[in-house]
This record gives sequence, structure tokens and C-alpha cells, in this order.
Amino acid sequence: MNLDQFSCPNPGCPDHGKNNGGNINLYTRYGRKQVRLLICKTCGKTFSELKGTPFWDSRLDWDTIEKIYRSLLTGQGIRATARDFNLSKNTVKRYLRLANKDYGTVLHFLQDRGVISNGDAQLRELLAQFSSRRQVVVGDRPSAVVM
Repeated sequence: MNLDQFSCPNPGCPDHGKNNGGNINLYTRYGRKQVRLLICKTCGKTFSELKGTPFWDSRLDWDTIEKIYRSLLTGQGIRATARDFNLSKNTVKRYLRLANKDYGTVLHFLQDRGVISNGDAQLRELLAQFSSRRQVVVGDRPSAVVM
């Protein structure tokens, strides 16, 4: 378990923002996804490993999130993916927006889970496929509607 990527989020801590400081330890795990709760040895502040990531406050388990991305990467559409996993199509769209918003974190998640093998080309292609916007005419002006 690599904790070197984390730093203390407490602005009053002398080790605030310093990665590889050796001051971050595992405190406990919580929730159904068994998310790690970390602690700073310097100031005693506890924080979640997901704080500040796109998966913060996500209610889906890791396997379902992986299956959503895997399904979309195989060419299945948003509605079909939602139907297969008994989800709302808005939930599937939310995870696409998360990939657009924090590309690096989602890419790292998918590579760790073995969903993407050949770098980021597959994810970029997926996002390009679903990022097209439809034009809807409102009055006399077209307005873009986001997924």
C-alpha cells in the first residue's frame, strides 16, 4: 500500500502539502468500499484517501464503477450501460463527466484495475465519442446542451 502520494490536508500542519514525508499512516477503513482513512502523524488530522478526487462521495462500489467504464469502452451506449447495471442513465453520464473533469485520476483508476492497457488512447477516444454536444434551437438562437 503506497501512501507516499498523500500529504496532510491540514493548513496548520508543518507537513501540509508535502508528499513522501513519511508522516501519513493508515488509521482505519470505512464504508462498503473499504476506503482508507489516513492519519497525519505530525498533527493527528484524519482524512479520506478520496478527498479531493472525483470519486469523493460516490455511492457505487468499485466493481460497478469499473464495469461502467469497461462497458463504455467496449462501445456500448449510455442507455444500454445503465440498463445492464440497473442504474440511471444520469449516473452513467456522471461518471463520464468525472472522467472529463479529472482525467488523470480516472485514468489511474482504470489502469490499476486492468481496464485500460495501452496508455490513455482508449479513454481519450471514449471521451471524444461522448463529448459531442447537440444543438437545440431555443427561440431564434441555437444553444448547446451538454450530455
